[in-house]
Amino acid sequence: MSRTKTIKYINENSVDDMVKQVVAKGTDISCVIGAAKESRTEYGLKVQEFIERLEIASK
Repeated sequence: MSRTKTIKYINENSVDDMVKQVVAKGTDISCVIGAAKESRTEYGLKVQEFIERLEIASK
């Protein structure tokens, strides 16, 4: 996903929706968490919450 699309996606989707989409698609959660951690400083607390909920969803 391009930087612009990533910013738009994070801004326009709730954390619940993002987690549901990742889980529903069967995406490798560890890869998503890794990518999210790289963007955490840029996108802030919403990304941190997204990471925490993905970690819970993967259990």
